[in-house]
Amino acid sequence: MIKLFNRSQKVSANVEKRRRWPWLVGAAALLAVGGGAGAWAVHYSDHALPGTSVAGQDVSGMTQSEIAKLVSSKASSAKVSISGAVNRQASLSELGVKVDAAATAKAALSPNASIMNRFTAPFTSNNSVSVVSTSSSIKIDEYIAKILPPGSNAPVNASVTFNEEETTFEVVSGKDGQSLSPKEIEQAATSAAAQLSSTSVKVAYVNTAPTITYTKAKAAADKANTIVKNDVTITDPDGDTYTADTETKAAWIKVGPSTDGKNLAVTVDKEAVTKWVNKQASAAQVTLVEGERNVYSDGKVATVVVEAKDGKDVQNASTVSEQLLTSLNSGKVYAGKFEYKTTKAEWKERTIANGAEKLVYPAAEGEKWIDVNLSNATVTAYEGATVVHGPVGMVPGAPGTETVTGTYHVYLKYAAQDMGCTAGWDYCSKDVPWVTYFTGSYALHGAPWRNSFGWSGEGGSHGCVNMPVSEAKWVYDWAPVGTTVVSHY
Repeated sequence: MIKLFNRSQKVSANVEKRRRWPWLVGAAALLAVGGGAGAWAVHYSDHALPGTSVAGQDVSGMTQSEIAKLVSSKASSAKVSISGAVNRQASLSELGVKVDAAATAKAALSPNASIMNRFTAPFTSNNSVSVVSTSSSIKIDEYIAKILPPGSNAPVNASVTFNEEETTFEVVSGKDGQSLSPKEIEQAATSAAAQLSSTSVKVAYVNTAPTITYTKAKAAADKANTIVKNDVTITDPDGDTYTADTETKAAWIKVGPSTDGKNLAVTVDKEAVTKWVNKQASAAQVTLVEGERNVYSDGKVATVVVEAKDGKDVQNASTVSEQLLTSLNSGKVYAGKFEYKTTKAEWKERTIANGAEKLVYPAAEGEKWIDVNLSNATVTAYEGATVVHGPVGMVPGAPGTETVTGTYHVYLKYAAQDMGCTAGWDYCSKDVPWVTYFTGSYALHGAPWRNSFGWSGEGGSHGCVNMPVSEAKWVYDWAPVGTTVVSHY
């Protein structure tokens, strides 16, 4: 009995045998040299098995990094030629197609994990690996919008905008138009990625409705308005509240295309919310103030100069931010609370002489100080709360060159000095005696050119405290540098 067979099957079988023959020879050689089967298994632990291909490209014997480099190179050179309504040539990346060369290379070597596969590869069917890639309809739409000729009647998506006068999000209607079919271009791009080679597509204008309709935009606007209308309030432990107004909340809301480009997504700007919370936390903080008070020798408080204030720092601003974001994204009202870490304020105490609290300067017991009274034009020297000299009549600054007021300290002294007598001064007094400076160019000094003291007004000094020469000398001798001088009305 004669057995019939198909000639094409015979030819195909012969071709397959010839294709595998080099690998069989290589296998035999490798088995014969350097450890036989073990060497074969080790070599193909990290090299593509015989018969492995990616997009029709033989990668047998290549390492994973070599395959990844090959795939990346071919993907970069692959182009899509667009003709018909427009003529363009685009790369895969321009069309939003990403080829994952690393994942593709990893898939090519996945059979190597089995030692049995390493030995049977020369005798089994080929391993054809598909290219791993992703596509983006948003990128396709963006590319089409970019290549449409100026003035073309392209469709316009509905959108959402914030009306500041009405303090509400509103819908801006879209419109129908003409565009290119994104489906045909996307299919061409994914085909080029799958084959790792260039391809072409012919396109025509088609009537196209906007992807984002009024209904979709209205749903997004409603969601945004719900977020904005919900109250946002934070209270601190002292009972003070911090509230976000409508404009502030609206600035947190971002309305834009969804990931797939088919809807409008409403998102809350985390950075903006966190910035607002941190600003309120800063306003809620209380700065530590060290208290200052005068006390008598027995410790009893005489006067409080500066009230002590505990420092209060907000400790949970980041937690409040996260809670607020959760409430906003859930469309719920938010009422949060700041938490304080309190630092107890301390007092700086100064022991003063009994009765000093009634004077313009609360001096310590025995402390030297000078009272310059501009109301009655006198100078009085004290030690603690006790008058040791004066009051002595003097003449202060004339109207327009008044003597300064405040608490100062003696910082410079001259037995005699020329005053004025230089550019910028409109007077010159030679050898002015017993000069005691207490701030800037203001001093107590003798005025031998005057014959009366204890008055003020027209005819007064250029700002210094004019005293009888003998009294000026007494002050000069008695008050060392550092002595407090209080000038007041």
